[in-house]
Amino acid sequence: MQISQLTNIKKYLIVATSMVMAVSATAVNAQEVEDNGGAFFGSKAPGKWTIGIKAARIDPNIEGIDDADAAGVVVGYEFATAIGSFKGTSAIELEYLQSDDTQLFAGSAANYDAESLGLFFTYRSAGQVYFKLKGGLVVNTLQAEGLPPAQTPDFQSTTIRDLESTNLAIGIGVGVRITDRASIELDYLQEAGSNDFVAQSDSDFAFAQQDGGTDLGVISLTGQLKF
Repeated sequence: MQISQLTNIKKYLIVATSMVMAVSATAVNAQEVEDNGGAFFGSKAPGKWTIGIKAARIDPNIEGIDDADAAGVVVGYEFATAIGSFKGTSAIELEYLQSDDTQLFAGSAANYDAESLGLFFTYRSAGQVYFKLKGGLVVNTLQAEGLPPAQTPDFQSTTIRDLESTNLAIGIGVGVRITDRASIELDYLQEAGSNDFVAQSDSDFAFAQQDGGTDLGVISLTGQLKF
């Protein structure tokens, strides 16, 4: 996948999320608007917007490569209608993560970083302590820098490798509702893609397929607010 294609997918995800949020927030009758709170651009809407800050650990699922620390944000819209007899909630959420630069291998002069953008449908059960389940689409990039120049024509002697994927992903987690509007969650997300290369040293990574896919695993701690 080219960088321009990845950028376009990110734009489409953001536009799609904005449209879903706008339609969901405005497609209610006057009585529902009166009965439910929640700020929405100066008027009332039955659902609630959510925003969260994430601290995460990203596992690239490549043999020999360490996990990377990451930080990110999540923005969502929680629908007012409860789900079934469990009275759980559902939400559409857009999540972005960016990792720190992390040493590729022990003793290596090369580093990598990972970036992930995901659009999810998320279910949370009722109660002060709850479980969550989410699924959606993730676009990610794993970039390695400082590698020895490859000698094959495909790599054009570059010392940077960009491994990009668009994958389905599913996650599970637990959370605590501290107040009606504040919560903290711990969850794990696993992408359904596949790594089609093996990297056990800088040299092996350099000669891996340039269009190799990734299937990141992410464990994250999130503080979230509703408004």
